[in-house]
Amino acid sequence: MAIIELLWPDAQSAADPMVALSRSLTRATYLQQDSVREFIDADDEQARFQVVGELVGVGRIAELQRQLEAGRNAWTRATTSLEKELEPLHAQQNAIGARLRRLESPEGAFDEPQLTVWLRDVQAVLGPAAAQVWTSRDRDLVKIERGIAALSALEQTLNRRLALFKQLRELLDSRPDAAPDVSKLEAELQLAEERRNGLAARLSDAQQAAATQRRLDVALREKSESLRAMARLALEHLDDRCPVCGQAYERDRTATRLRRLIDSESVESNDDGQLPGVSDIARDLESAERWASDVEARLRAGRGAAARMSDWEAQRISLIDDLGLDQSLARDEVLSGQARAGDSAARAKQLRSEGERLTLQVARATEALQRQELAEQLSAVTHSIEQAEARIESRQRTGDLVGQIINALRSANDELVTQQLREIEPLLQRIFATVDPHPTFRAVNFLTRTVRGRGRLWTTLGDSTGGVHVQEPATVLSSSQLNVLAVSVFLALNLSIPTLPLQVVALDDPLQSLDNVNLLGLTDLLRRIRGTRQVIVSTHDDRLAGLLARKLRPISPESRTIRIDLKGWTSHGPALEISEIPRDARALRLIASA
Repeated sequence: MAIIELLWPDAQSAADPMVALSRSLTRATYLQQDSVREFIDADDEQARFQVVGELVGVGRIAELQRQLEAGRNAWTRATTSLEKELEPLHAQQNAIGARLRRLESPEGAFDEPQLTVWLRDVQAVLGPAAAQVWTSRDRDLVKIERGIAALSALEQTLNRRLALFKQLRELLDSRPDAAPDVSKLEAELQLAEERRNGLAARLSDAQQAAATQRRLDVALREKSESLRAMARLALEHLDDRCPVCGQAYERDRTATRLRRLIDSESVESNDDGQLPGVSDIARDLESAERWASDVEARLRAGRGAAARMSDWEAQRISLIDDLGLDQSLARDEVLSGQARAGDSAARAKQLRSEGERLTLQVARATEALQRQELAEQLSAVTHSIEQAEARIESRQRTGDLVGQIINALRSANDELVTQQLREIEPLLQRIFATVDPHPTFRAVNFLTRTVRGRGRLWTTLGDSTGGVHVQEPATVLSSSQLNVLAVSVFLALNLSIPTLPLQVVALDDPLQSLDNVNLLGLTDLLRRIRGTRQVIVSTHDDRLAGLLARKLRPISPESRTIRIDLKGWTSHGPALEISEIPRDARALRLIASA
């Protein structure tokens, strides 16, 4: 901060003093080689406007504007917080008002005899238990509240009892049919199973005997068929001697015997493959199985009926026990008990409703004192709300006034910068014309505009003859011409702004940015301004250094021109050769005149 205090105290009014100082040096005092066109090409229009504002000395206005905006935002947040703090007060006001309206609503007056009758009726309904509900020392409201609680409990008990009576009545109406004698069915089933098992064993034996007989019949039939076949074969081949053993035999008697074998009847088997009696046993077994199945079905049904009857009886006993009644209770007694419980429940409900109404009447009798207290509370809350609303309204007016001041400061800031730029424009035009600019676009101007409360700055080119204006110079200028425009803007800002931290013009190797023609014009321009600015130029070109030495040589005893050559670099630092350019001893002579 010490360097800012020494070089440019006005920078302290900027939001970031170091950035403001850096911008003033790089935009209007020291033109770096690698940032010649930064103001024209790189910076956006808002940044350009802000730089010019800081250079011409309106930074304090801009900083005041920023501080006012920050203060207004904080002020607005605080005002919003106050408005939110009003919400609980409004809620409290509405709640108190609602309570007052309820207290002021018409309601029946409290009747002391009615309370006495109600207490007597409650005692009659509660019976001996009423002695434990309240005492004679209790206040009326306490008696009513305790009586209502006892009636509610009694009503719940009676309702549960009514539900039990209803279940019991429905159970009695749905008594299941009587179950058959299961023991007789079990004995009958045993007989049926014994007969079925006996017949099944007899059938199995008969079937095995039939199978054996079938096998014997088949073997005998096969043997008979085989003998007949052999007899036919032998009869066909009979000769004087036996075809098998070769012995002599009685041919006629043998032929007769063979024919008898051939003509014999084959063994016939039983047609149905069963011995007599198997079918009868099978029919008896089928009848026994139907009998056993029928008995089993009747036994299952009987057992189910017995289970249902058992469940029904268990439910009946449980319900009667829950009701505390005798197990020999008849259905008519259930109906009468249900009716009595219903009447008692209805009476308890009626008394409870009357008690609630009496509670409200007693409460109304005590609310007269509460109304005054609530009215005082409402008045206090309303007064607090009015004070808070007045304070909020005052803060809102203050915020609106600050907004007007901010808008006025913004307008003043923009007008001051715009006015300063108008004053700089003629010098910028002369400088731009001196360095041989574009052959067509010779007019250069500053264009300012305010967008959403923020100043914008453009450097525009124009052709006065053709009436053409260009807001983006980079679209019509070459790189060298764009550098000329940037240097012209730089010099115009340097020469026109009296509040710069240093009265210096420093150029970093302009040969890299300008061609020879523009460089000669720049050299002539530097010669003209060296009377008001200290000129510092760095270059790596000896010819340009010689040209600058000649063009910028001193012409008066008060001026000096120093040339510093960097010859090398050692461990101790740079090796410099410093020489002072001698003053031109000869007076200027007029060679010709137009």
